Amino acid sequence: MPKLTTTSLVAESAPHSLQVSITFTFTGGIGQATSLLFRNGVLINMQSISSSGNIRFSEVQSGDSISVNGVCTGHAVIVIDTPTVPVSPQQFAAGIILTGYLIQ
Repeated sequence: MPKLTTTSLVAESAPHSLQVSITFTFTGGIGQATSLLFRNGVLINMQSISSSGNIRFSEVQSGDSISVNGVCTGHAVIVIDTPTVPVSPQQFAAGIILTGYLIQ
């Protein structure tokens, strides 16, 4: 079993790492969302947004997962600029936003 240390929790650069941009568009009301980047079940990065715009994660690798939690009073569209499962864009009606993506 691998030994867990403080350095094993740091996202390290690798030749196949990439920057991923998540675009949030809130229309017909207001919205807020928090995106979390996980690698092997460990939280690597967490960022929040409270209006339409982008969240960017660096050092993202295939197999990482992104979780999005939020709320909107109108409509929300989430677009991720790299291939994911499920594919984006995804649209959400007013209410809670709960979704997750696997980076391909």
